[in-house]
Amino acid sequence: MVFSIETAPSFLKWMVNMIKRDMKITFTGSVDEENVREFIENIKHLNKEFPDCDLLTVYISSPGGDVDISVELFNFLKLMDCKVRTVNISCVNSAAVVIFAAGDERICQPCSTFYVHSVTKKLNGDFTAEDLLREAHEMQANTDKISTILSSVSKKNKSYWKRLMRKGCLIVPQKAKEIGLINDISEEYQ
Repeated sequence: MVFSIETAPSFLKWMVNMIKRDMKITFTGSVDEENVREFIENIKHLNKEFPDCDLLTVYISSPGGDVDISVELFNFLKLMDCKVRTVNISCVNSAAVVIFAAGDERICQPCSTFYVHSVTKKLNGDFTAEDLLREAHEMQANTDKISTILSSVSKKNKSYWKRLMRKGCLIVPQKAKEIGLINDISEEYQ
């Protein structure tokens, strides 16, 4: 009988992964304070349980959300003591692209996509000109944060990313690889 990890019972796959010291976790849903805080707590729990982990694989499918919260998770993942691999398993849009960029190794599935766009903000109520200028400055600062992060992990500069964000751009896997947003396109990400 030939043994293959692909055909092994799930408990055996878990044991093999623990021998290799890999942790895997999934981030789905909106990038908001509640989801990100819970996700960070889950990673901290895994890290306590398996302190000798060599690799954290983060599977991501998210419509995006809050820029500041995504930057917080990006920084948290960058501070991990192990290698971080991010995998786009469907769509990684908007602020979720920032989280994806935290991977030392960045992979996407052949049918996955990324979407970048201008930073937006919902405003309710009455505002003075100064209030609106303050909000506009914050949006410019967030655009700068995102373009700085994306240029640091890709082959493109900040102005390239700002241009894509202004237009709103769907990025398919081949284009993502060409511009350096991902390292590989793969169906096998186990």
